[in-house]
Amino acid sequence: MNYRYTLIWLLAFALSGCAAKPEANDNAAAITNAAPGSNQADKPAPTTDEPSAAEQLSAGQTTKIVTSQGTLELEPTVVDMEPVAADSEVARSGQAAPLYDDPLEGWNRAIFRFNHVSYSYVLIPIAKGYQKVLPAPVRDKVGNAFANIREPLNLLNNAVAGNFKGAGTNLGRFVINSTIGILGLFDPATSWFEIPKAKQSIADTLSHYQVGNGPYLVLPILGQSDVRGASSVLGEAFLHPLNQLVNTPELYYLQGVNVINSFSDRADLYQTLYKQADDPYIYFRNQHLQGLKRDEAYVKPE
Repeated sequence: MNYRYTLIWLLAFALSGCAAKPEANDNAAAITNAAPGSNQADKPAPTTDEPSAAEQLSAGQTTKIVTSQGTLELEPTVVDMEPVAADSEVARSGQAAPLYDDPLEGWNRAIFRFNHVSYSYVLIPIAKGYQKVLPAPVRDKVGNAFANIREPLNLLNNAVAGNFKGAGTNLGRFVINSTIGILGLFDPATSWFEIPKAKQSIADTLSHYQVGNGPYLVLPILGQSDVRGASSVLGEAFLHPLNQLVNTPELYYLQGVNVINSFSDRADLYQTLYKQADDPYIYFRNQHLQGLKRDEAYVKPE
């Protein structure tokens, strides 16, 4: 057990040497993560005729949001898609387009509200305190370390999907970043050797084998997902390499740090978009669905 605490002290010493003045973190992808409950009474009344950030994004416009991390310039995640034949016929007939079928909406809205309360009174205050204690460069190094620990899982998923080039990339990145990169705190595989990231989840592998994403599903704390994504989360909880490296309760501490670290840079953005949306549940749900369309349309380079 003593060697674990020695390793933790060494990591803390390395992280403290990375501390520097925080810089703005330009992470527009955050809008497709965690979504909590809807309460219209909490919405501030609009004071100007200017469209809100959520309205600008929904209209396909770039918008700017001021957060404690600086001013973020966001581009909409909506992709330009060719309408399917059925949609084209509906448009020509002048009829309203069919609404998304949300069979789990009752459950989803209940968990959405639970998440919002949890975020507002627990996770966001902790995340903001975490931001004050650890500057942005240190948080980046923590994120690098957790991403590196995940590489064997990426390798397994790429291999099962038949993407052996991606699996080789995962192996190379893991070896380089675990050694030269000091246990993954740094990413020389990208900056020095120009080896691209090849993240692959169980959900990505299922998609490769034409398994549909299923109905939209809001998960407690983790936010919006779908049935395929939830299966991925559950499976990876058992297969994650951390389970083989660390025993409880240290495992739970590290998992908690990973959640807080990944959420800290998008806490302010979440609050802003939630307040500006007419129906936050619908807004975050649509962002998730648009993200799925974007991913389905994207063709990975060979």
